[in-house]
Amino acid sequence: MVPAKRYAPFVAVVAAQLVLVLVAPSKGRVEQAPDFAPGSSSAQADGQVPGQVPGLLPRTDTGTTTGTTGAGSGTAGGATGTTGGATGTTTGAQPVAAGADTSRCKGAKQFTDFKQAPRCVAHVGNPGATYPGVSAKTINLVYFREKDNPVVKGLLQSIGLYSPPADQQAFLSAMEDFINSRYELYGRKVKMSFWQSPCESAPPVDSCMRDDAKALVAQRHPFAVVYDNNTNAPSFFDQLSKLHVVNFGGWHFQDSFSTSHRPYHYDVTMGGDFQAQLTGEYFCKKLAGKPARFAGSADLQVKKRKVAVFYPQTEVNSEPAHKLEGLLKGCGTDIVDVPYSPDTATASSQATSQVAQARGAGATTCMYFADPIAPAFGTKAMTTQNWFPEHVLVGSGLLDYDVLARLYDPQQWKHAFGPSDTVVYRPLGQQEASVTWRAAGRKGNAYSSAELQWGYWVTIAAGLQMAGPTLNPGTFEQALLSGTVDTLPWAQSRDPHVSWTHFTTGDYTAVSDAKEAYWDANAVSPIDGKQGAYIALNGGKRYRIGDWGGGEPSLPAGV
Repeated sequence: MVPAKRYAPFVAVVAAQLVLVLVAPSKGRVEQAPDFAPGSSSAQADGQVPGQVPGLLPRTDTGTTTGTTGAGSGTAGGATGTTGGATGTTTGAQPVAAGADTSRCKGAKQFTDFKQAPRCVAHVGNPGATYPGVSAKTINLVYFREKDNPVVKGLLQSIGLYSPPADQQAFLSAMEDFINSRYELYGRKVKMSFWQSPCESAPPVDSCMRDDAKALVAQRHPFAVVYDNNTNAPSFFDQLSKLHVVNFGGWHFQDSFSTSHRPYHYDVTMGGDFQAQLTGEYFCKKLAGKPARFAGSADLQVKKRKVAVFYPQTEVNSEPAHKLEGLLKGCGTDIVDVPYSPDTATASSQATSQVAQARGAGATTCMYFADPIAPAFGTKAMTTQNWFPEHVLVGSGLLDYDVLARLYDPQQWKHAFGPSDTVVYRPLGQQEASVTWRAAGRKGNAYSSAELQWGYWVTIAAGLQMAGPTLNPGTFEQALLSGTVDTLPWAQSRDPHVSWTHFTTGDYTAVSDAKEAYWDANAVSPIDGKQGAYIALNGGKRYRIGDWGGGEPSLPAGV
């Protein structure tokens, strides 16, 4: 099966780039990065009170949302909660001083283009250069793109999902204009540039990734770097963190990777351990101990569920997979452990042997805790071997993205259902990336997978604003963890088009909930108007850990 590779699905759910703008070192750039020791109040070390942002207007919504992260539960929306064994309080909004400049705000929000806009803050001056990549006038941000893998590129082109660098650069330029015109950056402007890497990630070469990270930092002097891929290249993020550069990406790494690299590493997609817990709860409450009645062959439909878990054999991915397996074993489910090497050159042969292993071990049900390319090879091998199990979604890796799912063997994927992290999509022109594209003065719509890049940039932009004028990794971290960012609404009524985003102590990833969905090859996708789409159950309701009810899902006949 295939490695975690730069496929551009969501290179469709959060991406965008501008024309190679070289970011030269700014005058007065801080040369020495300060240390932010784990467990310390990094924002206080910088002289800023945790959770307080100059001139922050209060919330206008009154709903609160209670969520569970790791071993504890927390309440967002200005309340106190326990998260992952640590307790943190979201500080209440501070009153705006009389005469404060809020002329760029739209009421209590900074702007109203989309719900994810942060709360209004008053404009105050900045203290000058506060960190490498942060001068009195600019904040340097870089979008990283790895070298194309020919196998993955070919698959993406076959479904119209390949994103040329020029499209990403054009969106990056629009994103830069939008952020500078909407967010409060305290007299600074973001300067966003595109970095084309010579390194592949399928499989990755650690030395190449580390050297490229060093070159990027030396040439672009970034405050933050975005690498929005499901990747098995933790060395890139590790190197950036060692160079004291904020970085986003990786997808579904074990949670300890982010906490051990704090306050530098984050991601928008759900953390791997959290994903394992959310999906494990779903399976144990709804499916464990029962016959695999949604399998594609009659002989499997009467057998008690036995699950084959497929996952990339890298430490950052295998640990969450083993956690999922442990949870399933804990509710009486037998497991077939099926790791694969992240090497596209051997993907087809690996799939053949792995499917034979799972089938021979008596598995009835498959779960891919994997990149979205792996099932393209695995499901083909299953049909070739005349094996038609259930396919329970783990929710991760964009396997639940309509366009990518068309890569999977249709005879297999008609039996796919389960947790799905992605939202219920609107048509391309109504998606936030296209709204941003037009608001930045461009015509038409953003490229088809720009929503992915978009999600990263709005999260970072909100963090930049809510960190206040003294910007460094410590104040940025505090802005995310304090709950002041408001990247997504905290209302109790959950919008199926919006996921619940919440960074907390011990969880440096954003998405914290999932819907329940199944695959319908005949349904028309709102994303591109073509056949083949996931159908959300229960109106697209979002579920967090502790929310799943019992009883098997109500799926139509044939699933």
